[in-house]
Amino acid sequence: MNAKRYPFAGLLVLEAFVLLMLCWAGHANQGWFSGALAFPFEQLGAGLRALSLAGGMGNALSLLLYAVICLLPGAALLVIRRKRALCREDGLLALLTVLLFAVMYYMVNPGLIPAPQGLMDGASYKGLFGGAVYALLFGYGVLRLLGRFVEADRNKLQDYLFLLLKILAVVFIYLAFGACFRDFLTAMAALREGNQGNEGALVVSYGFLFLRWLAAALPYVLDVVVILAALDLLENMRADRYSEAVAAAAQKLSCLCMVSLAATVLVTVVLNLLQLLFLGELYTLHVTVYLPVLSIAFVLGVLLLVQFIGENRQLKEDNDLFI
Repeated sequence: MNAKRYPFAGLLVLEAFVLLMLCWAGHANQGWFSGALAFPFEQLGAGLRALSLAGGMGNALSLLLYAVICLLPGAALLVIRRKRALCREDGLLALLTVLLFAVMYYMVNPGLIPAPQGLMDGASYKGLFGGAVYALLFGYGVLRLLGRFVEADRNKLQDYLFLLLKILAVVFIYLAFGACFRDFLTAMAALREGNQGNEGALVVSYGFLFLRWLAAALPYVLDVVVILAALDLLENMRADRYSEAVAAAAQKLSCLCMVSLAATVLVTVVLNLLQLLFLGELYTLHVTVYLPVLSIAFVLGVLLLVQFIGENRQLKEDNDLFI
């Protein structure tokens, strides 16, 4: 891995650690961390509520902070207006300000959420509100990128590809150490609650739940390794698309893709065989074959791109010999 990638790789490791700690702590106390989609709105709402209940001055400060948080997209819109002319997509920032007022109000007062009784728990509703904010932000980002793609030159497109790959790396880390780890903790709790009084016999089952998490997380971790290698390849292509460094980086990336696909398949096979071997000691079974479609599709796409790069370089060498 290129030394330029070390700071970004360090940030990904930090993200993984923070996600593990948040999921672990949130599993013990879902009142302040019910899910990733509710973060950080749930925590901000709990803090504002505690500040409001502290007294007159605290209540005034809480209202002020509430307004500041909700008006942040509007402030960003004013900054953008000073740098360039506004476009239609920027209207989503104004809509986001309105949405934040509603979302933060219900995060501060979760008991007032207008929801049918028994349909979902409070944690799910918090994730629903937070997810609406993230969906709006994602939509704004995609529309802005689409507008820039039309008028971008090759260097700009490479910059956007760098950004896209880094965003994908952040998402893959979340899937591995956020979503998958939270599923592991939930499965552990369900196993423990369903076998009260028989905890001593659950050691092997706990071990298999942990192995399932590793099997689920491994493809996404390997995807991040592939992304780091792809970033190195793009960096070399920016300097000279037909250099020896590009050929070496492409070869390395191709090998990583093959190893990633093989490891993904083999881990699933080994886990299912081990489950059959320890069948008599297990109190939980996973009878479905895990197939990380997103991870496999991503790696195959990168592998196909690497093959095209190799063919283009070979074509360039053939043309040079002909000339």
